[in-house]
Amino acid sequence: MSKRIYWVLTKENMARRIAKAQAAYDDAVGNVDNLHVSISDGNIKLGAIPSVSLIPVMDCGNCGLCSKSCYDLRNDLIYKGVIKSRATNSAILHEDPERYFKEIDGYINYRSPRAFRFHVGGDIKDEWYLGKMCEIARNHPETKFLTFTKMFKVCNGYLDKGNVIPENLHILFSGWLGLDMPNPHGFPEAHPIFENGTSAPEGTMLCSGNCTECLKEDRLCWKIGKGQAVGFLAH
Repeated sequence: MSKRIYWVLTKENMARRIAKAQAAYDDAVGNVDNLHVSISDGNIKLGAIPSVSLIPVMDCGNCGLCSKSCYDLRNDLIYKGVIKSRATNSAILHEDPERYFKEIDGYINYRSPRAFRFHVGGDIKDEWYLGKMCEIARNHPETKFLTFTKMFKVCNGYLDKGNVIPENLHILFSGWLGLDMPNPHGFPEAHPIFENGTSAPEGTMLCSGNCTECLKEDRLCWKIGKGQAVGFLAH
């Protein structure tokens, strides 16, 4: 597999971006009753696949190794509109979590998208949060849901308790160099490929970089199953 130079944020730039996100979050909390969940209709990476996102790093529970290299923090959280929408979603989630999921469910009811992505930024918060994601997926069996997560303990714990993840909710464990990834249930995995190595196992399939095309062709992240892995060039 080819490798690409990976860019990271300086400590100062990272602190500035987090400070702007925190300020926007504080503003949103103060007006949360008048706000609504912001759902993106798509972006350059995803194509026309709607998604809901939270604040990168601030809403990620296991990002100690990857935060300074976070794609979302580096490339998306530089826009005022993105900062505002992520802060709005985070505020609603923390202040009124039932409404957060009710509004996501309402969007999918109205739009009936073929696919939906959780968390371009942010991650699964806890087992209750994962349970609500599963509930939405069951409510919309014709929609394919996709998320990448480093909240391995949450997902493993959810299944350890006898819960079942719907077939139309594709959860990929997100790897990183040096990151421990306990995966007793065989969740499919996604791994970045750096210039100095990768956590990807042998047999990993390479990401084509076009989520919409893979969705149309029903392959890679939308298709891989238990024990399989996809790798992507770090970007």
